[in-house]
Amino acid sequence: MSEEIRICFTGGATGGHFFPLLFTLRELKKIAQEKNLKLKFYYIGVEPLDKKTFEEEGVKIYILPSFKIRRYFSLENFIDIFLKAPIAFLLSFFYLFLIMPDVLFSKGGTSAFPPVFVAWLFKIPVLVHESDTIPGWTNKVSSKFSRKIALAFEEAKKFFQNKETLVIGQPIDERIIYSPILKEDYERFQLDPQEKLILVLGGAQGSQFLNELIIQSLPHLLKIAQVVHLTGKKFFQETYFLALKIIRQSIPLREKYYKIFPFLRNEDVLILMKMADLVIARAGAGTIFEIAALGKPSILIPLSEEVVGGHQKENALVYSKTGAAYFLEENNAKPHLLSFYAEQILTNSEISEKMKKAALNFYKPGSAQRLAEEILYLAKRG
Repeated sequence: MSEEIRICFTGGATGGHFFPLLFTLRELKKIAQEKNLKLKFYYIGVEPLDKKTFEEEGVKIYILPSFKIRRYFSLENFIDIFLKAPIAFLLSFFYLFLIMPDVLFSKGGTSAFPPVFVAWLFKIPVLVHESDTIPGWTNKVSSKFSRKIALAFEEAKKFFQNKETLVIGQPIDERIIYSPILKEDYERFQLDPQEKLILVLGGAQGSQFLNELIIQSLPHLLKIAQVVHLTGKKFFQETYFLALKIIRQSIPLREKYYKIFPFLRNEDVLILMKMADLVIARAGAGTIFEIAALGKPSILIPLSEEVVGGHQKENALVYSKTGAAYFLEENNAKPHLLSFYAEQILTNSEISEKMKKAALNFYKPGSAQRLAEEILYLAKRG
């Protein structure tokens, strides 16, 4: 019987943390089956986005209190820094002492730092993955206590100059990426395979700004394509009624070509992305690498720096420079400009083909597999 290898994950509560951990976990299980390895999986962190899926994958979960450090004055900072953070460190110490894993893999997020620091105290090797061009403070600090840093973007290297870095891209669900589009998928979403398709993604939480921009642009967009619009649960009802009002006033015969959803599973989003001729989205790393893997032309409208810092803007800038996407900042993302870019992509095959090739050239396949291999290498090396 092979020796047991204990692997512990940590990360934040968003899809940007959860899905890379999940896809890496699945690659680890695949390698374990091929090489007859006995692996045990643990998670220490805030409640993950999909706790049930982790549990079904055989991960034992230990929850830490959620805390964050705000860049502005707030009484909540005192509660988080002087109460929740110390509890998170104490619980991390207890859980890691109990588990004593062979390696810790961190996807970042404020609550991931206590497990990283405690793992370093216990001399447990740490691997950190940074998804964005500009790392968050957690990964910048965590890098001081880690053996290696894996990066999605080459441009992030400059932030980790004294550490061993690997540029491997972003783990995505390659099972869906490489599977064929089925006739049933068009029927399920009530889409016409003969019509061009624009997919609008507002991010996991949705985006009021993007929803309003799309509503104002619908009279033109629906003339050239069918539109699938993911609004986010919070904004769904308001967006739905406003969109219907605009469509019925301006282009009623195209109403059936507008499909709106509050939220869809990641697998369904990827299936829709495969069908799409154009993706309009924010500029999270996961979304960019999924678009790139599928070779889809895109228009990226990053979240403003005031909301999330500069990483989405920089992600969009780096990606658009390859020729794979158009990049619009919120302050110049107007309906007429969005519609102009969309029409260019959907009606000019030369432009769309160049964007497709640039997207595919940008993509780095096998990221989850490479992360899994690095995790096992560190676990065995100790």
